[in-house]
Amino acid sequence: MGLLEAHGGGYYSIHPALPWFFQELFARSSEDARLAARRAFVEAMGELGNYYHNSYGAGKREVLSALRAEEANLLQARRLALENGWWRGVISAMQGLDELYDHTGRRAEWKRLVEEVVPAFVEPKTEAPLPGLEEEWSLVIQYRVGLAREERNLPEAERLQGLQVDLARQRAAPLLTQPREGLDSGQRNQVRTFAAAVHDIGEIQREAGRAECVASYKESLALAEQIGDQAGAAICAFNLGHAYKDLPDLRDLAEAERWYRRSLDLRDPGDRLGRGGGAAQLGTVFLERFRGARSAGRPEEELLVLLNDAAHWYHQALELLREDAVAEQAVTHHQLGSVYGEARDLDRALPHYQKAIRYLEIQGNLFDASNTRFNVAVDLSSVGRFADALAYAEEALRGFESFGERAGAEVGETRRLIAEIQTAAQAGR
Repeated sequence: MGLLEAHGGGYYSIHPALPWFFQELFARSSEDARLAARRAFVEAMGELGNYYHNSYGAGKREVLSALRAEEANLLQARRLALENGWWRGVISAMQGLDELYDHTGRRAEWKRLVEEVVPAFVEPKTEAPLPGLEEEWSLVIQYRVGLAREERNLPEAERLQGLQVDLARQRAAPLLTQPREGLDSGQRNQVRTFAAAVHDIGEIQREAGRAECVASYKESLALAEQIGDQAGAAICAFNLGHAYKDLPDLRDLAEAERWYRRSLDLRDPGDRLGRGGGAAQLGTVFLERFRGARSAGRPEEELLVLLNDAAHWYHQALELLREDAVAEQAVTHHQLGSVYGEARDLDRALPHYQKAIRYLEIQGNLFDASNTRFNVAVDLSSVGRFADALAYAEEALRGFESFGERAGAEVGETRRLIAEIQTAAQAGR
């Protein structure tokens, strides 16, 4: 009859006249019938929200197209659940929205949703769970920890995460001595929740530069392996690679490479985002080795091999990453620009830098876009392309100046770079 438009995969959108028609029918129904219909809608969308969340966490990124189509339905289910005190429905809808907003970089919208639901689950004085809402409370705390980490408020993140770990450890403790085969799905999920909580403490410790993160990651890895959670184990291995690559007290690029490769081995073949991230980190390991070898005065042939290895892994990452993984696309293109910049091959470097800038601006990340322009200016100046270098440096300066005093150091450094470029250009003439 033309009232449904097929989108494939069993999904349809409805003709605009249908909501008007059914609204009148809905209004004539009894109050009990209307409430039952709302509850059924919330429960159905909650099941989908949980399904999308779990599928995404298992590396099935194809659910993102469905999540985009369902966003308005998930938001409506969340609103109805809040209005009626259907707390499980609130969180189930938010689980799907969490993955969508995180993947697409819509963090301000996500923060508003989280702050709105905190009073429904958290006792205001002690921050303990409200009675009967322990499961939902754990997820709300997890959301709050994520937001605190994004804002670089690590003490607050660790405080909140400590509450999460304490509750998860208490609930999982009786299950840790049982064989995997003896655990039902609910019990495995309790252990998985505990493993994730310990992993996140490791994340906060690593961000704070503390070597204790290794012990936390390894404890979480062991818990994931105990219940056969390969995706969780892959994440732990990946972040152990970060720890050995990034922390001065642990710096060991060979160990970092070992953990990144182990993470790749653990990833599901369909997990393009996870595998792409692992490949990109291996590219970074080889780029760091190149810089160390150059500082040590190693032969040009050895340096070229390391740069080629870095480029190989970054290109492999781009082959795996989807176009809408904008944050990962931005980082990988920036790093490829750096690789070709190190080789003084600006014809290859510039397209990657330009793509990185475009992806950063899509996210609204104007600060990092300015940083990338600054790096382009440095690379262009190093090969004598002073007019182009000056254009990028001036654009970077305008970007930094838009942040006011928060970017005072970057503004000063960029002004010095502009002066150096102008001096070099005049000397070149």
